[in-house]
Amino acid sequence: MNRLDRYILRQIALPFVLSVAVVVILVFLLQARRLASAALGLGLTLEDVLVIFLSALPPFLVLAVPIAYLLSVLVGLGRLAQDLELVALRAAGASAFRIARVPIVMGAVVTGLGLPLAHFAEPYGLQALQARLIDVGLRNLTQAVRPGTFNEDFRGNAVYARARDERGALQDVLVYDERDPKHPVLVTSAAGDFKVTDRGVEFVLSQGELHLGGPQAGPQYDRMGFASLRMELDAERELSRKTRFVSSISMLPSPEMMRVAKEKGPLDAFGRRFEKTYWRRFAVPLMALVFGILGAAIGLSGSPRARARAAVLGLASVLGYYVLSRIGDLVVVKYPGTPFYGAFGPVLFMLVLSLVALSRSEARR
Repeated sequence: MNRLDRYILRQIALPFVLSVAVVVILVFLLQARRLASAALGLGLTLEDVLVIFLSALPPFLVLAVPIAYLLSVLVGLGRLAQDLELVALRAAGASAFRIARVPIVMGAVVTGLGLPLAHFAEPYGLQALQARLIDVGLRNLTQAVRPGTFNEDFRGNAVYARARDERGALQDVLVYDERDPKHPVLVTSAAGDFKVTDRGVEFVLSQGELHLGGPQAGPQYDRMGFASLRMELDAERELSRKTRFVSSISMLPSPEMMRVAKEKGPLDAFGRRFEKTYWRRFAVPLMALVFGILGAAIGLSGSPRARARAAVLGLASVLGYYVLSRIGDLVVVKYPGTPFYGAFGPVLFMLVLSLVALSRSEARR
């Protein structure tokens, strides 16, 4: 690497670090509503907040890093253009491809770093995120029963308690369980408390009675007393609502994702989504290389004072790639044999566009 390459690299590297920070903040702000509906209001501890946001970071970075790299190339070359250094370099005989060599090589390096982020950190982060959200949800559901009101957060169950004692245990509890409509169960108890287990929520009741009925029982039913009773409560509905934005497909490791896609076959639309998400983990990091070429083309094609033009073109490039990706998603759902093209089609289109733009900037020398 000669002096010119090192000089251009310095102009891009610092903006890249700052751009990653800015884009990550913007992505978190855009996703704040989803995270709020999933996590806030649950009495989070500081540890919960840290785990949730650190776990959510890798999926966001997969998208943020290519965009941040495009911004860094535009900023770095824009500064060189403003100081007329690009004009001096072109006058000294440096071609557009020579100046673009550093953005292209650095884009390839960023792509190489983004691949393990997409294939390993993203699924691990999403798994950790969902696990922590479920853990927080379970812990807080156990505190959600307000004395004097019926609580229906547990599917198929209504829980009522008259009061709580100083330890937080419920007093004078009534539970109506209709998960089996043919055999509903009414439970009354002097006291009850929740326990979070690895299987969900367990309701431990003491000193009460079971009332078993059914559609054929008429006015008669079975009644039995108990000293202690453990009931498993189903909180899946409430927890699914709070974690619904965590994609079940994206949580899978890449080999498992492709295995599921092969099992379902190319004619299954859901299977094609698995395969498209698999190829997307290669395609999205590759956009760092494409954006490096495109950013160099934009920076070299404008006038020294055309910063606003460069910003608009950069934003249009990101929006264009997003629109093409959404079109690819629709094509994959409708047509067999399209997952690979749905993932890489937008990348190839943007790559051709970038190379053409860079060639045109050389022709205008």
